[in-house]
Amino acid sequence: MRRSWLLIPSILLISVLGFGQSASNDPQGMQALVLEVRQLRKDLQTSNGYALKAQVLLYRLQIQEAAVVRASQHLNDARGMLADTQRHRTEVAFVLKRFEESLDNTEISPAERKQVQWEISANKSQLENLAAEEQQRQAAEMEAEEQLRTEQAKLAGLEDRVNRLEKDLASNP
Repeated sequence: MRRSWLLIPSILLISVLGFGQSASNDPQGMQALVLEVRQLRKDLQTSNGYALKAQVLLYRLQIQEAAVVRASQHLNDARGMLADTQRHRTEVAFVLKRFEESLDNTEISPAERKQVQWEISANKSQLENLAAEEQQRQAAEMEAEEQLRTEQAKLAGLEDRVNRLEKDLASNP
């Protein structure tokens, strides 16, 4: 019985000492936990900020790449149309030359000569129209080239921003 009397006060004394120690260390432990949670929140906000920036930049990069593709296609179309006009102009000039050479032939009848003169006149008119069209198409080609350069410059700027963000992420893990 005597032992049980000693055992109960010993347990009470140890538990009181234990509560006393944990109470004195508790504010420091809680403060450390609060600081760690705040740091984790700050890191999470920073990480979310980088993720959001990366998503926005990548989306803009995709849109700009599509704009470059469209501008490139527009330039290719303009070049193709210019080449077609130049080829057609060369063909008309060749036909005109043939008609003019046939006019020098003394063996053709007056009716044929009149028809050839009409063809020459029509081809000269068509040649003038094609020359004007060629100038318009050259202007359109230059405009398309300028638009492509502008879109490529925008793309390069976005790629630079992505590279800087990547470096920021690498330096701030």
